[in-house]
Amino acid sequence: MKKIAILILPIILFFACDKVENPNQNPNAVTNCTVNPHIVKSNITKMNFRKVLLEDYTGHTCGNCPRAAENATTIVNRHGDSVVVIAVHAGTQFAPPAPPKYPEDFRTPVGTDWDNFLGMSAAGLPKGCVNRSQTPYPQPRTTWSVTVDALLNNPQDAKMLVTTTLDTTQMLLNVEVKTTFLKAFADDVFLSVVITEDSIIASQKDYSPPVGATVVNGDERPDYNFEHTLRGAVNGSWGDEIKKAPIAINDTVTKTYKCFQLNPWPVKPSNPKYNLKHMSVVVFIYKASNKEVIQVEKVHIM
Repeated sequence: MKKIAILILPIILFFACDKVENPNQNPNAVTNCTVNPHIVKSNITKMNFRKVLLEDYTGHTCGNCPRAAENATTIVNRHGDSVVVIAVHAGTQFAPPAPPKYPEDFRTPVGTDWDNFLGMSAAGLPKGCVNRSQTPYPQPRTTWSVTVDALLNNPQDAKMLVTTTLDTTQMLLNVEVKTTFLKAFADDVFLSVVITEDSIIASQKDYSPPVGATVVNGDERPDYNFEHTLRGAVNGSWGDEIKKAPIAINDTVTKTYKCFQLNPWPVKPSNPKYNLKHMSVVVFIYKASNKEVIQVEKVHIM
């Protein structure tokens, strides 16, 4: 059996002021799990610059939604790792399965909870937000780029070091997040940890497909590439409170989640498999009072 080296980061432990472990806080946690050190894959993030979260609320029978996804791609291409995208399939109009053309269901409990609170699908898809910083929350895709540019000009308010370890036999995921605040906050701060997946090939309705795209039945793209797709939450829809106000500069908290059982989310109903090469952990911290995101990080599981 091929052995994969484990990346050990002792600095995460030595400099943490607060360390909280919740090994079985999520419904997918396995009690008393043992991670085989010979088959563990580890990853870490780079954390030395400000990043923003772009949420794209979408659905596979929304014919205008591919344009929003293209906007998100353009923004990421311009800013690189400074922008983290989560594509949230939500609502009852465009996201539910519509067999036989659109049999998939990419909705998740966490996505539904976010959508109900933020009011995205109720405002008409596609809609989205950047760092949940706008009022109202639902914003058209044409505003995303300007908001991203403005927020990235602000100084970094916190940094997060994210370490993941995965037992590829038992499919058990450990996530550790070390947060260091770079400014003072007069608000309680929460941490959310979610799973996303790229490169899912399935059908998408598209009213204005790009030149060269495969289109059948007038507006169906059967080989559409879904990116940044929200797949689930490690610590629930709204995460965990990691620090109560007042928060001082250089306050540090380390949060650990152990033994999260990765679900076999189906790419298609007839093919219940997932591709670990395209799955990522996205973590972000936000203010309790208005859900505004302070900092976000993304690390590939494999």
